[in-house]
Amino acid sequence: MKHRGWDYLNHMVQNCEELSEFMRDVNSYEELEADAKTKRAVTMCLLDLGELFKSLSDEERAMYPSESWQSIIGFRNRASHGYHRLDFAIIYRIVTDLVPPLYEFLKKKQQELENSDV
Repeated sequence: MKHRGWDYLNHMVQNCEELSEFMRDVNSYEELEADAKTKRAVTMCLLDLGELFKSLSDEERAMYPSESWQSIIGFRNRASHGYHRLDFAIIYRIVTDLVPPLYEFLKKKQQELENSDV
């Protein structure tokens, strides 16, 4: 796959891996809320992930689970226009409930594309 979607896919995988690393020792919403560095790091990864999804064509976006990208783009839009009003309970839910299965999907898609001649 030699188009920007492939490059975006690689960046999305990297963001998911970074999110996992940032959240490795965070076991609750309260722990996330109390850790300013992790909140900032997680928020920036989600913003980047949302921007990557937003930049995909409709055709490329159709390859991904809609709940994940719609939630992440929605978060990105809200965060970019009102960072100081973010609800970290929502961020915690996105990172713990939506990102892990999205990461598995992205890794599978990445492996499929690496093994194809497209």
